[in-house]
Amino acid sequence: MRWSQGPGELFTFAVADAFGGGGQTYWGPKTFTEGPHYLTGGVLSLAGLAAWKVRTWLVWGLGLATLGTALFSLGKYAAWINWPFFQYFPFFDAFRGPEMWLSITALALIVLAGIGLDYALRRDETQSRRQRQQTDPRQRPILIAFGVVFAVVGLVWLAPNTVLDFEKPNEEQRIRQALLRQNPNVSPQNPKVQQAVRQQVRKLKQQRRGAFSTDAQRTLLFLALAAGALVLYRRRTLPAWGAGVAVVAVVAIDLWGVDTRYMNEDRYSPGGTEQTIPTYQFDQFIKQRQQEAGGLGRFRVLSLAEGNPTSTARPSYHYESVGGYHGAKLQRYQDYLDHILRLTERGGPNENALDLMNTRYIVARQQLPGTEVAYRSEQSGVLVLENPDAVPRGFLVGETEVVDGAEATWEQLRDSSFEPRRTALLPEPLDAPVAPIDSNSTADVTLEQYEPEEIRWTVSTDAPRFFVASEVHYPAGWNAYLDGERVPIHRTNYLLRGVHVPEGEHTLEMRFEPAADRYGRWIAWTSTILVYGGVLMLAGLRVRRRWFEEEAADEADAS
Repeated sequence: MRWSQGPGELFTFAVADAFGGGGQTYWGPKTFTEGPHYLTGGVLSLAGLAAWKVRTWLVWGLGLATLGTALFSLGKYAAWINWPFFQYFPFFDAFRGPEMWLSITALALIVLAGIGLDYALRRDETQSRRQRQQTDPRQRPILIAFGVVFAVVGLVWLAPNTVLDFEKPNEEQRIRQALLRQNPNVSPQNPKVQQAVRQQVRKLKQQRRGAFSTDAQRTLLFLALAAGALVLYRRRTLPAWGAGVAVVAVVAIDLWGVDTRYMNEDRYSPGGTEQTIPTYQFDQFIKQRQQEAGGLGRFRVLSLAEGNPTSTARPSYHYESVGGYHGAKLQRYQDYLDHILRLTERGGPNENALDLMNTRYIVARQQLPGTEVAYRSEQSGVLVLENPDAVPRGFLVGETEVVDGAEATWEQLRDSSFEPRRTALLPEPLDAPVAPIDSNSTADVTLEQYEPEEIRWTVSTDAPRFFVASEVHYPAGWNAYLDGERVPIHRTNYLLRGVHVPEGEHTLEMRFEPAADRYGRWIAWTSTILVYGGVLMLAGLRVRRRWFEEEAADEADAS
């Protein structure tokens, strides 16, 4: 419930920077956010027009969807409806943060706005042309719908302090704590500290108030442009298609202007990325080792120098990582982290767990058992430790052992006597034999290609062996092919993939080919063709009908 949308924050639908946008300037009740939920004043006006004047089941349904999902997005601020649904309604808790409901709210409002625009561009065909020129019954509702949004935004803009506070909850306390951390010898009761806190808060509030004022004026301008286009149409100065294009263009330009604040070239250029994702000296060292080893697929890295490795994604930007952040990890990998790797404050990670995941380097602030110091940062004191026992991304073993149950498997994998290079643990026995590996055996594996959706090895063995890939087992999408023929993938060492390989030299491929992806592509292409083809067909039919209607009206007026 921490990401509950504040009731007042719904105002960002109309004014993007009403609550500071995102990042450091954001002052809403959420812990943080990257940007506002913004729809433009034009969309809200047209959606209101549809809800007011178009009486159909579709509009009523969309209106209820808008109201319901907006209430759900409020989370703890509308606990009277959210907690009962969260506790008892199936799949309701699958929405990980309450504000995610606003994606449905936005969709419903956009469809309503389309219906409202359609209403605004229709004429009353029961009147003659002379009557339609004298009075237009739809112009007044259009002006009222746009006028209401214009008035609300305008009033808040003229008197912002009566509605908006521009100060984040407990902001003074957080600023004070930050100042004291930077100056530990200063007393919290020092008057200079209090003065510095008040000055910082005052400065932030001025910035936020200025950003709100600019965006409020911007919203009022675009509202006036969209309303003006529709008024010109109702007065027969613009054709219907011209007014429609003008309104869509105004909304698109408005949205584009706000979108580019958060999604722009700087965010995706090397310079912009490096500003938000820093590169340290030890990162450069590891990347150099990766390049020397042949690129991706050669080793992984566990970063312990920045705290919990599963709560930061920074290392994963630079190299393949055992950690990295994801809000909904695979349960099997979560089990690996909790029961096999077992990171604790008192002790380092389990050595077998590191070896299994092809962890060649560990970034830490102190040396761990079984590792060698490969690099030491003079500035930060961070160490890059090398784990010489890490298994390759793909290797052959000569023994398999069946272990029944997850907990028994975890316990054996944690045992220091277990040797991942020698034995593979399986949940069920193989149908084919596996020969042990000794000093006279041939058991070579060469990585030929490593891509996100395809991995290829060359495997050479003088007897039947078991191939282990240090890749997470995921039967819902990954398939294995030995010399072009599909073979089964066995879950190995609880977490990894394994394939039985007969004697000889073979090409082993693993490809990500989920059936849902294949079906989804067909559905997407078919739907795209049907939707855009249908839009073009309906547009053509409408133009043709209007042409016939105008001809009939001209003939009626002439007679």
